[in-house]
Amino acid sequence: MKANLEREIQLYMLVLNSLVIILLFVMTNFMLPSPYIALAISAAAFMALQAVSRQLNKRIVGLFKRANMQLEAMQQSDFNHQLKPHFISGEVAEFEGRLVALCEQLHRDKAKYNRQLFVVYQLIDKLPSPIWIFDENDQLSYANAAFELIYHIPWQSAKGRTSEQLELVNQHGEWCFKHNALRNNWALNSSEFFEEGRRHHLIIATDIRKALRHQELAAWQRLLRVIGHEIHNSLSPISSLAQSLMAKVTQPRDRNALTVIEQRSAHIQQFVSRYNQIAKPLDLRREKVVLYDLLMSIKKLFSEMYDDQHIDLDCSVRLCYCDPQLLEQVLINLLKNAFEANLTQHPRGSLVQLSAVYQAAHIVISIVDQGGGFANIDNAMTPFYSTKSSGQGIGITLSRQIVEQHGGSFSVSNGLHGAEIKITLPN
Repeated sequence: MKANLEREIQLYMLVLNSLVIILLFVMTNFMLPSPYIALAISAAAFMALQAVSRQLNKRIVGLFKRANMQLEAMQQSDFNHQLKPHFISGEVAEFEGRLVALCEQLHRDKAKYNRQLFVVYQLIDKLPSPIWIFDENDQLSYANAAFELIYHIPWQSAKGRTSEQLELVNQHGEWCFKHNALRNNWALNSSEFFEEGRRHHLIIATDIRKALRHQELAAWQRLLRVIGHEIHNSLSPISSLAQSLMAKVTQPRDRNALTVIEQRSAHIQQFVSRYNQIAKPLDLRREKVVLYDLLMSIKKLFSEMYDDQHIDLDCSVRLCYCDPQLLEQVLINLLKNAFEANLTQHPRGSLVQLSAVYQAAHIVISIVDQGGGFANIDNAMTPFYSTKSSGQGIGITLSRQIVEQHGGSFSVSNGLHGAEIKITLPN
């Protein structure tokens, strides 16, 4: 066991003072006639030496107390308390100077770290991808506004929840969602960092649906180029032959047959040419649009087209940065589908809900009809797929393409009485 430094100093000073007093008593006793006088002088000198020793010990202990308080404040990242040097020169003065310099350096590093951390949190807030930060107790301590894209509530309402409560699991160091519906749409990446000496987990979600759809559209485009080339090469001589034979035949039945052949050939060629445009980039001309005015103009348009159908409009969004013509084209196409679905339902639906709200750092436009929903929702956004007898399967695919080229997302689902389509655009 190590000795107590303060007691050692006191003991050393007591022994030294005792030796000095013994020596003083011997000398004074030899020089003075009475030993009592020598004893009184020695006692007074001993008390004086002990007082000086206590004062010196107090200064030494005080130095270490001040240094200990400074170190404790530094450990707690409290740089308001700073050691005040008591010595000008010597080893102790150098020790105090170095301690003060260390405190100032840590203070600068802490301020720099706080500025960097502030920038990081600001960057996290601006990112469109959902980000979670869990503390060392696996509780949510921070998230960005995109948290609402997955959970549909502000992250502040979920603060303190564990990763398990948020449907997240860590499997051998890899984070993923519990449910396949989320797992198939989002890829998770994670890292660790320390804040104030405490370990935190940072998880970022990446929407993989866009990448998958880009690959899907690229595959369709390659297929269409091949098929379109073959169809064009086959139909061009058929159409030309039908036109040549038209001048030679006289029977009405034969002429009608040749007319049908020519018309269908032209229609198929137009069909293939139109679908070849699906994956091509659009020329977006974005501007700030008063969204309510745009939605109101569309509502008036459909009010004139459908007497027995009604649009319930609810718009709390002020401005939207988009291509107004393309967004109008998307909404007109989707609302037309909604009204047609209402008319085919038994009993007929008569209401379509059109709303626009802010959600996190996004604008969400929703269209809900009363048409019974998608018959096959898995294929609802598949190119060329349609349940309508006259449908071509281009409307929703083209609408999604326009929305995604705005940097947004497009989703479909079945609600209680009909289909629900959500358009999410960056705010």
